[in-house]
Amino acid sequence: MVSEVTRPNGNRGSAKQRGLSLIELMIALLLSTLLTLGILTMYLDSTETSQVSRSLARVQESGRIALDLVARDLRMTGFAGCADPLQDLAPAYDASTLDEDFYRSSLRGARVDGDDWDDLVDNVGIAALEATAVADSDVLQIRRASGPSATLDADMPAENSTISTDSDQTVTEFRIGENALITNCVTADVFAVGDPDGFEDNEINHQPLSSTYPEGSRVLHFNTTTYWVGDTGRTDQQGNTVWALYQNGLEVVTGVERLQVLYGVREDDGNVRFENADDLTADDWNEIDVVQVGLLVSDEQNVLEAADTKNYDLPGLTVQPAGTAGADATYPADDRLRTTFTMTVNLRNNIEQ
Repeated sequence: MVSEVTRPNGNRGSAKQRGLSLIELMIALLLSTLLTLGILTMYLDSTETSQVSRSLARVQESGRIALDLVARDLRMTGFAGCADPLQDLAPAYDASTLDEDFYRSSLRGARVDGDDWDDLVDNVGIAALEATAVADSDVLQIRRASGPSATLDADMPAENSTISTDSDQTVTEFRIGENALITNCVTADVFAVGDPDGFEDNEINHQPLSSTYPEGSRVLHFNTTTYWVGDTGRTDQQGNTVWALYQNGLEVVTGVERLQVLYGVREDDGNVRFENADDLTADDWNEIDVVQVGLLVSDEQNVLEAADTKNYDLPGLTVQPAGTAGADATYPADDRLRTTFTMTVNLRNNIEQ
């Protein structure tokens, strides 16, 4: 159809009105589709990068927190109140509920299912330890005194005399059955706190100690802290086990898959040799000056496009992909992001004279 159109100059004339041809329409659709695909690809890439970044941030945070927890306790290993770390202060355990042969060293460890595993499990007394611990990983046990403390306000006339302190809160701060440490900076005893019935609020009941303690001596809590990596009982999106770092049976950091430890024993010539727990003798535990701690940490989210093929080196152990022939330890093909964290810690309270 041809219609007349009035032109701007006032002349009348005929002009044909035409729409887009099929080819032009197809080209426009193609260009818009390519543009949409490009934007979608950029969005998906950005989303994937963001997921990996968030996963890495979670792994970094978990590793930092876990290392800080373990290192903080390691640095205080063997702390005994006012005692000088240069002196050989060996507390007596006769008045405690602890086995002196096992607890006389301030640091103990064992490789899960290793030579000293059964002995450690029997003495620790945490049911979850044996049930959940990762095979061939390390268990680390740290012993030290900690506050709040109480000060004796009178001399003890005899070894079995009631401990009289300067705090009326002693009866609530030191619970019946817990092990405490008393020291005068020269001698020390670890003892079990007795039944407070019949005693004043500032007094501590106990079994006979190895010696008497003068006014000004201090009573502190005697803490034993045990770290290990165990099964949380949860699974990720693919049904893989979620592991965590445990402290005295409490899950403290999720995503820690392995805890590996090497112990630095000070030799007579001043050199330090590093050994795993299975290779240490009973005497070696009292000669440890430095500890290497390694953690393998992963995120619960499966963010990797392909299975991880890296080898992860920890103190005394390399963790390899599942299916690696001859591997001492492996991790599953679960598309999780993993990172190792290591730290070397000097034991402040175990200084060789």
